[in-house]
Amino acid sequence: MSAVTTISARIGLLLLVWWALTEGDSSGIGFGLVVTALATVISLRLFPPAKVRIRPFPFLLFMLFFIGRSVVAGIDVSRRLLSPSLPVNPGYLTFYLSLPEGGPRWLLANTLSLMPGTLSVSLDGERLDLHCLDTREPVEADVRLVEQKVAQVFGLSPNNHFRQEGSQQ
Repeated sequence: MSAVTTISARIGLLLLVWWALTEGDSSGIGFGLVVTALATVISLRLFPPAKVRIRPFPFLLFMLFFIGRSVVAGIDVSRRLLSPSLPVNPGYLTFYLSLPEGGPRWLLANTLSLMPGTLSVSLDGERLDLHCLDTREPVEADVRLVEQKVAQVFGLSPNNHFRQEGSQQ
């Protein structure tokens, strides 16, 4: 995506958010333009334009996948917490990702943190450390599946060359 397209898209999105927050009131448009310009500059410094871009339809499918998995995982965590024996086996697992740096890896790490049962502890280069509620579960298969879904969002095909290290807590 070109820099002009990226800047234009971010300005448009931030103006839309400003418009929604002010409920369409035009009396604050001057201040809104200043805030939008500053927010755009900050966003470009924090998240420079990348070589990969989000594809809208796969992103929509990803959101449906994420919501469905979150509901199922939430029910699983509730079941575990309500069980007298509390069937958990917490620990840390390390995965080496095949997604490129930037947005794809960040989306994967944050998605895994928002799904009950896993929490991204650190993302350093291609290395992702996860804290897992139960390391006996097929965590690696879940990470691979989510990585493939994220790759589709960006129009990528991951190499799936996972290496995993684990430790029990």
